[in-house]
Amino acid sequence: MRSSFWVSLLITAFLLSPVSPTHAQEYAPGQVIVKGATPAQIAALGGVGVKSVRPVGRGGDQIAALRPGIPVPLAVELLRKLPNVEYACPNYTRKIDLAPTDPDYGLQWGWPAIDAESAWDITIGDVAITVGVIDTGVDIDHPDLQANIWVNEAEASGLPGVDDDGNGYVDDLNGWNGFIDAPDPRDDHGHGTHCAGVIGAVANNAEGGAGAAWNVRIMALKHSDPQGSSFDADTIDCIDYAIATKNAGSADVRVLSNSYGEYAASPALEAAVLRARDAGIVFVCSAGNDAFNLDSSKCVRQPCGLNVGNIVTVAATTSSDGLFFISNYGPSLCALGAPGVLTYNTTYHDGYAYMTGTSMACPHVSGILALTLAANPTLTVDQLIDQVLNNVDPTGSLEGRTSTGGRLNAYRAVANDPNPGYDPDRDGDGVVNHRDNCPYHSNPGQEDTDGDGVGDACPGPSNECPGSGCAGSPSP
Repeated sequence: MRSSFWVSLLITAFLLSPVSPTHAQEYAPGQVIVKGATPAQIAALGGVGVKSVRPVGRGGDQIAALRPGIPVPLAVELLRKLPNVEYACPNYTRKIDLAPTDPDYGLQWGWPAIDAESAWDITIGDVAITVGVIDTGVDIDHPDLQANIWVNEAEASGLPGVDDDGNGYVDDLNGWNGFIDAPDPRDDHGHGTHCAGVIGAVANNAEGGAGAAWNVRIMALKHSDPQGSSFDADTIDCIDYAIATKNAGSADVRVLSNSYGEYAASPALEAAVLRARDAGIVFVCSAGNDAFNLDSSKCVRQPCGLNVGNIVTVAATTSSDGLFFISNYGPSLCALGAPGVLTYNTTYHDGYAYMTGTSMACPHVSGILALTLAANPTLTVDQLIDQVLNNVDPTGSLEGRTSTGGRLNAYRAVANDPNPGYDPDRDGDGVVNHRDNCPYHSNPGQEDTDGDGVGDACPGPSNECPGSGCAGSPSP
């Protein structure tokens, strides 16, 4: 009776309190991600809504499972008010950024469009570089991918049931499945295998097409269900797996490719991206497919809209260098464009398919980052991002829509050969375009009162998120 009384009291308080609306955002029912709550604080909440707690990832986050009848927004509000709590947020779902289409284009038009052939004259990649693909999984036995799939050599030569490389995971031969917390990251959707193929499909093997980097290692990181939906906790598991495996010396993970997102703010996801930054990993993100300006002051899309220095957000371009009509964009928060319409590459069950969306643009950039590293192996995270983004081709459709106003050029990135028509500091304020929070208006001080990555000198539009509005837990 005591528990029922508290549940009724909490629900009544929730109905009467000014809790922020959740609009259309989706999250795991009965779960909250929290960081900083002590065991004693969690135990004290046991009678008033928290059923159990388990750790998630390696950054100190915990998943609090709620008792039936406790609304997630209420639990978030209560947990955030506890002393020592750094943040609390729903366990949001994120969806892949695939836009369905019918195949009516020629094969792999994207490579000549970004002058990849000239880049391949310089390098075809390096198997010492690993790119993690956080997605629906990867068909690790695909004949056009198998030779480039990362293998954890310590586990392959070790004992079953033993963490042979000391990364904290057991029997992880090719990556990790955060969705079921297991070492089998095989694809059950097809989207992840396509993205992996864009990054690193094997060339000159009489199979299908080619990837950006012919020599590379692809780490399969599955975070979603067979429909392509994922929870933040599972994404965080994948990010932290890549970091732990890099720290263990089992893989030189330099890039994480992320073709998914949703309009919801999670400090837990942001913290994981920051950990990747600190581990020396570039975090490439698809911009999304809603024809939406990511700079809007009333909406945040994560992970692509995070104001974190290792993020490179990518819009989708067409074969005629136009901005794909449903691609998201953002003059401050979206860095560049890359091919994303009717791209032809691998899919699961040993297949091939055309796919469209910013999901496809993202791995083009991920793969060229790996190719650039192969030719310039000493580059730091910031230097690598600078070399790729300072060497774009200026494109009219992207001017005012991305910070660079340009489309990816593989050759120029690899060779560090800037386009003479590109001005890396168009507003003359001493800050390069892709690091300028207001790249089309001079603002040498880079003032950004709310810290959203859009400078005070050029506040974004005040559009609500696509659908029924913007929501998500504000930063505490």
